[in-house]
Amino acid sequence: MEYPIRHHSKITTVHSALKMCGFIKPTSFQSHVFSALLKNRDLVAETKGAKGIKIAFLLPLMLTQFPKNSSPRVIILTDLPGSIEKITHEFLILSNANKFNMSLAPLGIEGKAGNDLHLFRKKPAIIVGTTSRIIDHIRRNNIVLSEIKKIILLLSENPAESRFEQDMLFIASKLNRKTKFQIFITNIDHLGNMNKMLTHPQTLLYTHREKLDTIPSGESSMDTQKLEAKIQSIVQEIKANPDSLTEYRKIFKKNVPIFLRSYFAAKLLRDTEGITIKTSGSSVPGNMKTLFVSIGRRRRVHPADLMKLFQKSLDIKSTAIGPIKVLDNYSFVDLNENLCKTAVDKMNGMEYRGRKISVDFAKKRT
Repeated sequence: MEYPIRHHSKITTVHSALKMCGFIKPTSFQSHVFSALLKNRDLVAETKGAKGIKIAFLLPLMLTQFPKNSSPRVIILTDLPGSIEKITHEFLILSNANKFNMSLAPLGIEGKAGNDLHLFRKKPAIIVGTTSRIIDHIRRNNIVLSEIKKIILLLSENPAESRFEQDMLFIASKLNRKTKFQIFITNIDHLGNMNKMLTHPQTLLYTHREKLDTIPSGESSMDTQKLEAKIQSIVQEIKANPDSLTEYRKIFKKNVPIFLRSYFAAKLLRDTEGITIKTSGSSVPGNMKTLFVSIGRRRRVHPADLMKLFQKSLDIKSTAIGPIKVLDNYSFVDLNENLCKTAVDKMNGMEYRGRKISVDFAKKRT
């Protein structure tokens, strides 16, 4: 049985809790997470650049009604031991400010596992710790995994580099099938084999909030009708002879996580089109000139990457940059002509992603 979020009718409860933690209103990340958690599905959220991450999963938990029981109902796991105290601190702020009737036990702060036993006697609904400490308590029968309703993972950039992934898969193998997973990870590409624990997860990518691969104030110059016609043509081709793709399909399914497959297909489509990104507005102030940049799609460079590179290198606003076109091996960037010479002098020969790049005035076609 899933225990629903208590409808406090007073939405002010959430707002006051956020204010106590320094947020006037929910951040973009929190808003997406709060909405997703109401759907009671497995969740994967990319936390790159997000603010208020811990509150995003703690606050919905504290508004959830769990029956009193001798065994914890929620486990929060982290691969960063220092996060245990931070999570506990955030929990106490929320709890004290709003008088939530919920208890949390931080495991592993007091040395050996035996030192945690007094915390279990308080019958906490939530426990937080590293995988190694949780596994220790599982083996001591201090945690009944069949009673666990939710597992929350707070992960760093690449948990696969530690034992975390292996430990987590062991814990997951012992859980009841109805246990829900909420994973908060810096980069979703580093989820590794942990995606096998998930069932039809809702995925919140960084691009959902910040539009990483597009310019927030701009628009793509893609020809929508042309793309739709191309997609329809490909679909007809597939229908005519699906068996010819069987081996490719197997490799695709093996290497691309289910929640990234539509994005993978979209990226392939975009990369075949040489799409241009242009800044918002009908025109960019001043006359523009085109610069050649010796790096392109084969080096995994996108228009947004070049936009950021030019902005950072020249300390300029996006309005000084015009259309950016990325091809396989090189790119073209339109820039305010007053900045072009500075860009060439400063950026030509600079190192970018492990190699030196050339930046020069583009030659006119003859």
